Amino acid sequence: MSVTTLTASKAGRSNLLRTLGLTLAFMLLFSLSEISILLKDNVYHPKPDDLLLYVIISLLAAASARFFLTRLLLAVTFIVQISEAIYYTFYGQFYGPSEVWLAFVETKDIASGISDSIGTLGIYFIFMLAAVVFSLGVARRFAPAWKKWLTIPCLMAIVVMFAGQFYKAIDGQMYKFNPDLRHSLLRNGLSAMSFSAIRLIPEAISGENQNIAHYDPYTVKPVPGYQSGKYSIILAIGESLNPHHVSAVGYDRETTPELAALMKQYQGTSRIIVSNAVSTRVAIPMLVNNLREPDNYYAYKSKSTNLFANAQKQGYQTAFISAQGLEGLSNWIGVHNINLWEDTQVRPAPEVGADSVLTPSVEKADLDYAKPFFMVLNSRAPHIPYERNIPAGFAKFSTPKVADSVAQKKNEYDDAIRLYDKELASAIRTVMAKSKLPVLVFITSDHGERVGDGGLFGHSVVEMPIAQVPFIYFSNGKAYRFDDIASAQPKNHFQLATLINKMLGFDVTNPNLKDDSFFITGGDIRGLSERITYHLDSLPENKR
Repeated sequence: MSVTTLTASKAGRSNLLRTLGLTLAFMLLFSLSEISILLKDNVYHPKPDDLLLYVIISLLAAASARFFLTRLLLAVTFIVQISEAIYYTFYGQFYGPSEVWLAFVETKDIASGISDSIGTLGIYFIFMLAAVVFSLGVARRFAPAWKKWLTIPCLMAIVVMFAGQFYKAIDGQMYKFNPDLRHSLLRNGLSAMSFSAIRLIPEAISGENQNIAHYDPYTVKPVPGYQSGKYSIILAIGESLNPHHVSAVGYDRETTPELAALMKQYQGTSRIIVSNAVSTRVAIPMLVNNLREPDNYYAYKSKSTNLFANAQKQGYQTAFISAQGLEGLSNWIGVHNINLWEDTQVRPAPEVGADSVLTPSVEKADLDYAKPFFMVLNSRAPHIPYERNIPAGFAKFSTPKVADSVAQKKNEYDDAIRLYDKELASAIRTVMAKSKLPVLVFITSDHGERVGDGGLFGHSVVEMPIAQVPFIYFSNGKAYRFDDIASAQPKNHFQLATLINKMLGFDVTNPNLKDDSFFITGGDIRGLSERITYHLDSLPENKR
């Protein structure tokens, strides 16, 4: 073997060892915060491909560690990842785009709060300091001397990964960048940073959203004489339900015969009420947090009126079972106060007839049905396109097809409601059969739906008709007919959530409610989208 060949062989082995050593070192530094949060939070379950990303970044960075840009981007990556761990340890949840933007608005208050907890957070700052110093300084000394034809593509891959994340934020929907407990610290942090940097902070600089609204905190007091353990509660949240197409609320077509039968059996009641929003990703968080103001950021954070949090305070088991994928909503809904969380990211649902998962999920739910529980059932049908939600052989109104496309879509919508009715009623009956306690059932929808008005379909337009949703109540406990639990029916989601809070043992008072005005808002969970104001006295009485 020639001297040149021997030297090249030794250099190759040295480069391999240095690359492997740096890769392992970077992975160790990434793992410190991940392991810490995994030990603290039994709900946090990052996906395998998120964890694989750490391996890929570590390997690419190790191979190209001679470049300062590589080491700089790596240091930034560590800062983003560990800052999520710091935020979680301090606030009990991960930060999203709104929190990044807020940090630029209320920097002093946030810094003051974190500095007061330095004893708890100090270990993470040590992790961060060690990671940054190692990335920027120590790694250069151990960097392998690979040829540029190998190292430059590694560097470019890292740059593209960073740039791609920020590029996605240009036209991306904010909910896709919100934190999710099935994503790693790094992915959550990069998503939050990218959307805030590309969208929110420029808007703040331009004056579009530089101010955050401040409201007086809600007053929450125990209901005098309340005794927990006497009943359980179901809150069924439908999807895109137009109340004028629900026969249990008065529609002449028999679209909800099963719910109507339950209402008749248990002397139920129904009416049309108004949702807080015309988008699922705003309406559901506002409903379960019992909010009136769409931009009441601190009420989301406090969880003082959150239905799941208050249920747990009274000893209720809590469950959220959905036929949809609710990525990016777990923090807003209050996932840390939910004992059982199941959506299509946890348990896949069929592409057609997704609501069919509800009954099997209820049957398999890890709940003690001899004890009280608060359960949310979230349906999928009838979301547009309606025909995709109708299993083969199920259609009644939409077959045979008619030539008029608008009439055909209306028929498909009504069949989708029939499927919703069948599957939801099945799940409710299953729960009632299993429960050893009476069950109070509240049924509504996240928002309404335009069904053929002017030839149009869908939702997300901020209008009163699209915010109108059904309200249905019944209970298999004879002592819990509606007139026994409330003096008047709710007229909107805020009043509905307030009533449920009362049944959980808490009286909620909103000091910001100076008159009978309420809001319907669009698709921005920060409350920055369009909104309209309406008054309760303008709503018709339509109790059934």
